[in-house]
Amino acid sequence: MVLAPALLVVAALLAGAGDQHPVVLVPGYGSNQLEAMLTAAYEPPAPACAGAADHGWFPLWPNHTAMRDASQVPCFADQMSLVYDAGADDYRDAVGVATRTPYFGSARALIGWDRLVQQLEGMGYRDGETLYAAPYDFRYAVAPPGHPSAVGDRYFRELGRLIQASRLNQGRPAIVVAHSFGCALTYQLLLSRPLAWRRRYVKRVVLLGPALGGFAAGMYVLSAGMDYGLPNVTRPTMLRLARSQQSALWRLPTPLVFGDRPLAVTRTATYSARNMSEFLEAIGFAEGVWPYLTRVLPMWEALPAPMVPVTSVIGFGVRTPETYVFGTDGLEGEAEVLYGDGDGDINMVSLAAVEKWSEVEGQVLKVVRLPGVHHDGFFSTDFAVKSIIAEISEAGESIEQIGVVSCEQKCSDY
Repeated sequence: MVLAPALLVVAALLAGAGDQHPVVLVPGYGSNQLEAMLTAAYEPPAPACAGAADHGWFPLWPNHTAMRDASQVPCFADQMSLVYDAGADDYRDAVGVATRTPYFGSARALIGWDRLVQQLEGMGYRDGETLYAAPYDFRYAVAPPGHPSAVGDRYFRELGRLIQASRLNQGRPAIVVAHSFGCALTYQLLLSRPLAWRRRYVKRVVLLGPALGGFAAGMYVLSAGMDYGLPNVTRPTMLRLARSQQSALWRLPTPLVFGDRPLAVTRTATYSARNMSEFLEAIGFAEGVWPYLTRVLPMWEALPAPMVPVTSVIGFGVRTPETYVFGTDGLEGEAEVLYGDGDGDINMVSLAAVEKWSEVEGQVLKVVRLPGVHHDGFFSTDFAVKSIIAEISEAGESIEQIGVVSCEQKCSDY
């Protein structure tokens, strides 16, 4: 995994001007671009896959070539899949595959954020000066203390430096706007930094469709696989694409939020967030149990308030998968879907998890509910875009009363 360096971003920040609080955008899962390069060590699974080795860096996601040409699907699946190295207790790219996220620091890195970015630019924000983006390799995540996470840790360092360096804009702390999986990453980044760092460098965090408790559909994806919209994808390939990614286990509903709610039901068993290990074994993904128990679950056993101002913007009133009922073929077959409230992807119980922070003394929290807005509609629905812009504007104008905290450690160490 190769990440684009952020040092040039910091240099650009030094030249930033204006009286606006800088805005840092952290995208959701599918809004990131990935590039890949094949080395001499790569062993292609099919002859059609060898050609890319002669072209240096090429787009891995979105992969329009594989979407048009079914012969490229095995290539995409092989190059997109990660490998969990049990000995190293970490994830990595397949042998012979190098990957990177291009345009770190620039809003041009994001897929599907154009309308929001254009609105911000109309307000005077300038890409690379007062407006920044922190794309990431969405196949990865981070891990709890004591477990290595080379790619995730590197991203946290880059994101932390970007937020921290944004204060070079006349000493103004940043407004961080995150969507979907980006909310989970942003939240865990805040918890990993000292309170003094958070309060010095973060003006407010705006969470769009936060899924800090996972969601029911995350279980179904591991059971049925994912095809990324590609043609003629076989079930084994779909399962490989879904299960090889470290981030896939982060989508699973957590016991803290979902409790004993039935999420997957067969004729012989009922699976909830409390017996997730049994579910993983039942779908034939026993190798996912150990990473789930040691690398994922410990990070979501509690949801402490981040103690920086938070605005949570959620969609509701959209039919959202809540329980999957499987027939005679068990977990490998089709499922009847029972629906509940949410934003179409994320269940309301997960979206509302942050609302408990309002009970924490000193935590500033605002919740904005957008009726009928789908999880993917924050940047395509007019009134949703306007609502997000309004929250960013309000955050830039507000004066938060959260006390004065000095950095006893050198904040630049983080």
